[in-house]
Amino acid sequence: MLSYIFLFRRTLWAQKCFAAWIACAALLTGCWDSREIDNLSIIQGVAIDTDQQDMLELTYQHLIAQKSRKNMYSNVTTFNKDSIQSASREQAKQVSRAPLYSFIRLILISDQAIQKTRIDQLLDTFTRSYKPSRKSLVMIVKGNAKEALNKIGKHKEIPSIDLEALAKNSDFNSKIPYRITLGEMSTHISQGADFLIQCLESNDGNHFSGAALVSGKTKKFAYWLDEEDVIGINWMLGKTKGSIIKVEDPKTKQHMVFEVEDAHSKLIPHLNGQDLSFTVRIKTDIKLNENSVTSVDFLKESFIRTAKEAAQDEIKQTISQSLNTLQKEMRADVVGFGTKVKVNYPAYWDRVKENWQNTFSQIPIDVQAEVQIERTGAYTKGEEE
Repeated sequence: MLSYIFLFRRTLWAQKCFAAWIACAALLTGCWDSREIDNLSIIQGVAIDTDQQDMLELTYQHLIAQKSRKNMYSNVTTFNKDSIQSASREQAKQVSRAPLYSFIRLILISDQAIQKTRIDQLLDTFTRSYKPSRKSLVMIVKGNAKEALNKIGKHKEIPSIDLEALAKNSDFNSKIPYRITLGEMSTHISQGADFLIQCLESNDGNHFSGAALVSGKTKKFAYWLDEEDVIGINWMLGKTKGSIIKVEDPKTKQHMVFEVEDAHSKLIPHLNGQDLSFTVRIKTDIKLNENSVTSVDFLKESFIRTAKEAAQDEIKQTISQSLNTLQKEMRADVVGFGTKVKVNYPAYWDRVKENWQNTFSQIPIDVQAEVQIERTGAYTKGEEE
């Protein structure tokens, strides 16, 4: 009996040792498909250009892992007649390390490239083969995309990192269109929806300048939008929190500047028989940040009422101007009116979806704005003490 117990314990001990040995072996050997980072070149950004002979010119921004901040990146340019994938393979002639595309931060496309080639064709290899993050940003450059990718930002960051951070400033300036990712763009393309892309100018440093409209139907560049049109679109999208509203006092003609603390938009469809119309309803809370109007009591109801009406009129006028551009000039729905019709009136949508571009251009749209002034910066005598 004792020998049996001893044999059992010895067997159990041997099994535990064997299990521990297997675990150590698995941990120490590492992943079977791992690659040393020293042998890789991490691609941070890509610029797509075309020359006068319609030759594709691709520029890849390689991140160099090192302690010093000097020469932290290197730009490599390749060429090919008609294939981005082939142009990418040309890097092997210039770079010793294997490129890693999983961490691409942004893709820049020149205005010439997007006007000559469909957007889905330009981005196909990135979504099909490279498999970068769906959060990679896409921008259009008025001019040379390679030049934009090579310009150091104001804070001396790597250009691709600086531009990625710059895109987020749409949260503070309504003149900048809301950033769009590779994943969002892929969804718009598959749904056949119109969409906007942030537009860069690279003269005197990289800076945003309006937006580029891509047609969901043709997948091609369709129109340039200026900053005023972008402001109205951002209001309809509810993307104006943190931006400002500049209005003029009707009596003194002096200006007042309000900051948008909160903003909400609602697109409300109405179907009366076969007649479709929309109401665009904006609700926003603002505060007075700057004022040049003299001899005014900011606590008086008359000032609050006048300021609210001026802000409401400014919002409605800005949105109406953008709607005129979208409906009459571009006939493009980048705000999502069609989606609201599809959800609320599916039977009607089935009848008009194939010709939605023309239907949208003729829809009556009523714009309403409700403004609440939260603070004016004034205080009573009791509050001062």
